[in-house]
Amino acid sequence: MGVDDQSHQVGTKLLFENDRIRVWELVLQPGEASPRHVHEADYVFVHLTKSKIALMHEGEPEETSEEPAGFVQYTEVGGGIRHAIKNVGETEHREILVEIKGPSRANTPQKPQTNERAQA
Repeated sequence: MGVDDQSHQVGTKLLFENDRIRVWELVLQPGEASPRHVHEADYVFVHLTKSKIALMHEGEPEETSEEPAGFVQYTEVGGGIRHAIKNVGETEHREILVEIKGPSRANTPQKPQTNERAQA
């Protein structure tokens, strides 16, 4: 899939949008993956459920992590982050993701900041 084919829909349902933010809900059933998509806006997400997720960047090995409900991550995307995620756990994954509209605060993707509640 080429870069132009990648979705800008970073969640399963758009809940709210104004001139400053876009709020998404993302729900994945066990074994379900998101479409490959691109993040062009800095964002923060909050896991609503305990989840085991595989992060899939093109051309790189999968990164699997398990996080509790309440896990929070903030990411500055720089020129953009392209990936898909897959629910590799045994329960439904639910999160709320908030995109911050406007240019990224960083020139290149930065290491995500978290509330340090990751389990894996």
